Amino acid sequence: MNFHLPVTGKQQRPIFVSAIECEDWLVKVPLANAELVQTMVLRQLDLLHRFTLPPDERFAILEVLRSPIRDFQKRAGRIYAGKALPLLPPEQAALEITLCIWHRLALGYLRCLDAWCGEHDGAAPGLVADGTLVASTPDLAAKVATLAQRTLSIFADWQVDIYRGKQLPESAYWRKLHQIFLAAEALNITAHPVVDPVHHGRTPTSALAAYGECNLLSSANPYELEAHHLEWVARWARRWGGKLVMLNRPPDDIRNRAVPLCVDLESDRPAGYVANSSNSGRWLETTALRKSLVTRIRLLEQGRSPAKLQLGVDVTQPTAGQLLRLVLQRWCNGETPRLHIRQAASVGCSVIVGLDAVHNYLSGCQAFRSPCSDYATLRRECAEFHVFGFRSHRSESAEDKDRGLVEKWVVMDDWRLLNESATGLCIARALKEGVRLGVGFLIAVKAKNRQGFTLGSVRWALRDGSNSLSVGIQMFPGEPRPVALRLVESDGMLGTWQQGFLLPRVNALHEPVSLVVAAGTFRIDQKIEVMVDHTLSVLKLSRVLDRGIEFERCSLFDYGPGL
Repeated sequence: MNFHLPVTGKQQRPIFVSAIECEDWLVKVPLANAELVQTMVLRQLDLLHRFTLPPDERFAILEVLRSPIRDFQKRAGRIYAGKALPLLPPEQAALEITLCIWHRLALGYLRCLDAWCGEHDGAAPGLVADGTLVASTPDLAAKVATLAQRTLSIFADWQVDIYRGKQLPESAYWRKLHQIFLAAEALNITAHPVVDPVHHGRTPTSALAAYGECNLLSSANPYELEAHHLEWVARWARRWGGKLVMLNRPPDDIRNRAVPLCVDLESDRPAGYVANSSNSGRWLETTALRKSLVTRIRLLEQGRSPAKLQLGVDVTQPTAGQLLRLVLQRWCNGETPRLHIRQAASVGCSVIVGLDAVHNYLSGCQAFRSPCSDYATLRRECAEFHVFGFRSHRSESAEDKDRGLVEKWVVMDDWRLLNESATGLCIARALKEGVRLGVGFLIAVKAKNRQGFTLGSVRWALRDGSNSLSVGIQMFPGEPRPVALRLVESDGMLGTWQQGFLLPRVNALHEPVSLVVAAGTFRIDQKIEVMVDHTLSVLKLSRVLDRGIEFERCSLFDYGPGL
């Protein structure tokens, strides 16, 4: 098997050509400065990749580099992880150099593996054709299994940062990943135990576990997750990748088993639930994984802490249980059928982003003002006037508006509606045009052939290729009514007036009356005053239906007149 790696030579020597020299160099490198050290390490990896070295010496150097690289790559990832798209230039630059480093590190391990599987660097071409030779030689099997596991593990690290940057791995990534696993399979070392102190401590792992980790990551739809939830899922995929078993044919009876993930090792696609009839088709058995997930979900419901269940010390309830149920469905239970049929579309649409902007536009582009001057409002406005000179307690004249004292929110018309259903839609636009968008943003959308705007929340945002931004939106059915609202505390004290939206009951979709409020507002049985069309109602919040970065959508108990 040929991995098509570039020819090496002796023209440009890296700073280090041995593990000892590499250790000495790392002592002088400012590892705490992630941006600087990334540039320095990438330069040396580029030189090392094209420099002729014995495979054992190259492997030793990469082992020295691997742990420091993991640490500063994690710090660099904070620059762009969870950020809205399009990324700002510094964020995009940090993402690109991070992905380049993972790529070069993976190629370094792949070159070592290629020495056993191909025709470069003094390889033994007969090993792939005769895997029994490796299996019958313990030292050789351990060495090749370690190389395969390291290569696949770096691919998993690379994949996580691709998702952090709100992108999907390209087809070339999956083609190379499958090619590496095919080589390991031909050598009969996919399940050979390997020690990986960087990722697994003293717990044995294998090439199959690393390969399973990559496919579990993809199956979880990680681009839909918030940044810290992606960290949890990536940790769980790494921890439980070893529970997967590779089958050459689908199980005959899955009534008491999990639905296996299907993968074509000669394709350029990740594992999924669509079966393939080719000779290169394989099935990832996830029954043991399902048992582990179900057990943890049950124990969490009984009150056990996530840390005691080895989910991570930073994992909290109830989010842990919700996320485990999500990955249980996507990893073990097969594809979830859509509740509503999604239909293709191709029409322009108008978009407004942000709670304040949507409220301003739906209110007739009028600046938000307190509907009545209570004591708290008067006190705040008085303080604003004395400190900032704001005239927020007076109504603006037309001349004031012309001078820009009232911000004019812009409705963006450069989006295309790609598909839609009763409760969701997908839109796209050029990447560099318009406002930034990210998971959890409140948004209002109106297709060209529709009358009014509909509220929704951004479920996912992806950079599609080099110049396109695709966004998936969960819609909140019903016509939104802009309202003013304020909290009623238990002692009777009233909060300040804030923007919000009242959504009607939609019986056809089993949607209750709901209220969209600012993030952090919800408390169980929280009373709230709502001013709708100059009518004041006192309502009580029941539960959170949806939550985003700046909003919460809550169901209501009707606590008084007005609805």
